[in-house]
Amino acid sequence: FQKAFASHLRNPSKVKRPDGVPKRQARIYQDLLFNNICGFVDICFPVAKSLMSEARWRLLCRGFFRHHASHTPYFSRIPEQFVQFITGHAGSLSIPVWMPDLLHYEWIELAVDTDQANLEVTVDKRLRMNPTLRNLAYAWPVHRISPKYRPRKPQATHLLVFRDLDDSVRFIEVNAVTAQLLNIIALGPITTADAIATLAHQLGHANPDALQIHGRTLLADLIQQQALFGKLT
Repeated sequence: FQKAFASHLRNPSKVKRPDGVPKRQARIYQDLLFNNICGFVDICFPVAKSLMSEARWRLLCRGFFRHHASHTPYFSRIPEQFVQFITGHAGSLSIPVWMPDLLHYEWIELAVDTDQANLEVTVDKRLRMNPTLRNLAYAWPVHRISPKYRPRKPQATHLLVFRDLDDSVRFIEVNAVTAQLLNIIALGPITTADAIATLAHQLGHANPDALQIHGRTLLADLIQQQALFGKLT
């Protein structure tokens, strides 16, 4: 009965109402559940929502409500499930090609804000990532998209999103080389010199000593902003 009732609530125009369920009460449940789901989606994706008419946005929410089989019962995970649904069906939806990237970028703030990682700083001469840090690469400049700016051409974009020691979510735009350096550090605690030397080797850099100087300045700034923990060595 629960499955039959849930199927009807998801898609009342296509799935018959179970016997014994009054039409009016069923409609109340339909509205309550759909509006509840939409509430969690709306609050997580204000930019994406602002780029569509109310009718188009509700159509996306309705498709998610009807067709997505969520793998978690937690309300806080609904936005993540919405991103998965839109990304998986992007080819059949009437949305801009950059919309999946934008939705992921908007969702990541919630993911970082609710990350349960321990941010305790320990004294260490090696570098390590802030455990909440996401080193993100997008095909589109998602951090610039707004009702006044909708990109027409792809533009590779690298962004760091993390929570600092004051529990504030921070955003930093970086270039591809910095993102590559952070991927090296993410493999495990490493000294400053070793991290930059590894990057120089990967890049085939003509002047590793100069890269050490520039790299140390960059890493000092990321430590100061709490994207990284540790000391320069």
